[in-house]
Formats: sequence, structure tokens, C-alpha cells
Amino acid sequence: MDDAEFLSGVSLFSLMKKRDLKRIAKKAEHHSFEKGDLIIREGDRDGRLFVIISGEVEIIKDAGGENERRLGNFRSNNYFGETAILDDYVRTASVKALEDTEVLSLDQWNIRDEIKKYPSIAIELLQILARRLRVSEERKG
Repeated sequence: MDDAEFLSGVSLFSLMKKRDLKRIAKKAEHHSFEKGDLIIREGDRDGRLFVIISGEVEIIKDAGGENERRLGNFRSNNYFGETAILDDYVRTASVKALEDTEVLSLDQWNIRDEIKKYPSIAIELLQILARRLRVSEERKG
């Protein structure tokens, strides 16, 4: 399965047209992490979105601190770091590999370039991100 086909099965990209996915997939990078590796460190500036190909990760707030909280786990076909493609703020949580994990990363500048050329991508991404936010808010309430 090529990267574009893989991305089409990920909810964040599910509304995108094939031609848009192919362009985005060409800019994706593969990374492998071993169990226990930190993929994202809270407080760092890192403008990448990650999509899990295989493995499992854990999202941790205040990792190693006295107020450490585990926010959840993600497995294959899920993504994290999505706000990095929209803003330039520091990471708000750490992400640790719970097992050997392979991911695709997409740099915010590559995504932003695609959005400038093809504004419909922004609408597709915002619709999915809004759904994820809505689900998150419903869980809190």
C-alpha cells in the first residue's frame, strides 16, 4: 500500500480527493521509534503532524512531573500533533511510543504550501478537525 492509499484510511484525510492525497503523501516522511522513545516532548516547538502506521503511542501531560496525566493511547491509522499544522505554538503534551512504532510525519510548512495552492484542502481538514474537537468536548460534558 502506498502512502496516499494509507492516508485515505485515516479519518483526518478521509474527505480529501485522491489527487490531493497523492501530493501530500509525496511530502510525508517515514520515522521509526522504539518502545519508550519520546516522539514529541511537551514544550518543544515542532511543526509536524504524525500518522501512526503501526505500533501504539501514549499521550502524556506533564510527563515526569508530579501532575503527570495520561490522556490516552493511539494505534494504527490514528494521528496526533494535528494542531501543529494550524498554529506555531509549543507542544501541549508529550507522546511516547508504547511499543515499536512507525509513523508518517507531515511538516506544517508542506501542508500550508498545499493549502495555499489548493484551498479546498483547508476546508476538508477543518471539517475533520472540527468533528474531533466536537467529540472531545462532548466527552468532557
